[in-house]
Amino acid sequence: MLHNHPVLFVSWRSPRTRSIHPVGRLASDAASHQYEFQYVRSVHKAIEDGFTAFPEFPKLDAVYRAVELFPLFANRVMPVSRPGYPSFLEALGLSPDTANPMTILARTGGRRETDQVELFPLPALDTDGCYVTHCLLRSLRYMPRPATEERVAKLVPGEQMYLMPDPQNPVDPRAVAVRTTDNFMIGYIPSYLTTDLRLLKDDCRDLKLYVGRINPPPAEAHHRLLCRVVSCWPPGFRPFDTDAFQPITSRPQSGVNLLPN
Repeated sequence: MLHNHPVLFVSWRSPRTRSIHPVGRLASDAASHQYEFQYVRSVHKAIEDGFTAFPEFPKLDAVYRAVELFPLFANRVMPVSRPGYPSFLEALGLSPDTANPMTILARTGGRRETDQVELFPLPALDTDGCYVTHCLLRSLRYMPRPATEERVAKLVPGEQMYLMPDPQNPVDPRAVAVRTTDNFMIGYIPSYLTTDLRLLKDDCRDLKLYVGRINPPPAEAHHRLLCRVVSCWPPGFRPFDTDAFQPITSRPQSGVNLLPN
């Protein structure tokens, strides 16, 4: 089934400036069982920062469709046949019943050491009418060791954490840090969420951040802590509602249908 996390955004980090740019939008349609990829408007800024179009998607103004997940993304999902697949799902807080390539990519980000690409989900409206999304804690590896690792290891699922703006951050003055109840700074919220969270903080007193799951070593640092963000959904609010995330084109005639191999 393709209904969970039907929209993921694809980002690219510039090796030169370390800036992260949304460059594309990957969507799935449960009814047609098709996947769709198209570039978003901020790709132009990424190009100025050194990005080049993915070889699999060479035309910036095309909409690519396929009945199987495109290899660029499928290669970032652990095969079901791998011996460690069940424990891999458990570390992500997923079950075999809820896991599919899109939900897995939404949790892992599809990160690889060999490139600068990462995926993240469009936050969803849950059955209670709340804004809910999951994200992996960032920058844990850059926090003071071993104190930070030891503090993270003591967290428990469901424990509340707190968001803390960090305007003096030398890399991103809009960065939002994460601290524990005893004021221990343990990392950062992903930059793609900061605009939403700043808007929600102004409109929702019940914006909350919780521990979703702790994955002890040998899990890598960027998989160590899964966070869950919960907030009200203000009237008229739309997640990622900036020009950067809008598709370059929505013209049906620009579609490129790709058949599976």
